[in-house]
Amino acid sequence: MKHVIIGAGVAGITAARTIKEQDREAEVVVIGDELFLPYKRYLLSEFLSNSIKRDELLFFSIGMLKELGIKLRKGEHVKTIEPLKKLIKLHHNEVMHYDKLLIATGGSPSLGLVLRPYKKHISFYSSLYDTLVLKEKLPEIRKCIVFGNGVSCLDLICMLRNLGKQVTYITKEEQATFALNEYDFEGELHTFLEEKGIEIITEDQIVLIEESDNGYKVETIQQKMLTTDIVFAWDYYKPNIACIEDSAIEKKTGILVNVRLETSEKDIYAAGDCVEIYHPCLKNYWINFGLPNALEQGKIAGKNMLGQNEEYKIQEAIVFNLMGKSLKARWWK
Repeated sequence: MKHVIIGAGVAGITAARTIKEQDREAEVVVIGDELFLPYKRYLLSEFLSNSIKRDELLFFSIGMLKELGIKLRKGEHVKTIEPLKKLIKLHHNEVMHYDKLLIATGGSPSLGLVLRPYKKHISFYSSLYDTLVLKEKLPEIRKCIVFGNGVSCLDLICMLRNLGKQVTYITKEEQATFALNEYDFEGELHTFLEEKGIEIITEDQIVLIEESDNGYKVETIQQKMLTTDIVFAWDYYKPNIACIEDSAIEKKTGILVNVRLETSEKDIYAAGDCVEIYHPCLKNYWINFGLPNALEQGKIAGKNMLGQNEEYKIQEAIVFNLMGKSLKARWWK
């Protein structure tokens, strides 16, 4: 039986390993759009700050992939999925058939209408490629501006500050907030960050970015004029689901799945940050971000692709370290 997995991130590669560990005879093909071996995205900050070496980022070496019998197609992306014919088409029109398919394409930071014209001036921080580019620039960077939201934004801000950079964080909110459990900071996260030397500009947003002789000039909606060496900015995280646009696979913001991570189409599963799953408390679908969720969903998807009947249990919070504090992040309000 041929199992094809689109996406070589945490969820996809965990599903691939789960399938091969339980059925050595299964054919498993993983299609990744990056040119790197599967890596641990959650360790990028440690790699950037030289706390770990590049090879410590890897999920699997080439040798381990061969030992497990997982075929990895790097630098590929899927254009279309045709569920009735049980095939996918790659970007160069190669056709690949499958018996079971997993979509684990993750999500990416995206820009809204205001920031989109300035994309060439904006740096992102969500992939190994982004990190390698930033690592080269880092010695010349002194001042940084960050505009965004989510715990990944908080990680970026704190990582830059830990590296001794001058950080200005701009938020549309009345204060810095990153979907943390309130009791962790008793509402004092904003003050905590300021005490760490991070400048915070509230109820504002970037409306203009221009190159200057020494970096960039940034203007905000409140007419603040700022200078910086680098600008990190995004408006929201968007599931990477372009490959299903011409298919009948049901979606809202992300791909809709049931508790067995099955999509609306037979023999097609989805897992990770590209997925929306029903939350019984919210009485609505939501994207269950975070490493523990991606790992668990990958395992369950892999088992169910083999014909098992595992159900995913909602994980509402993850634990992480913030500048010496152990915190929990909640993924819904």
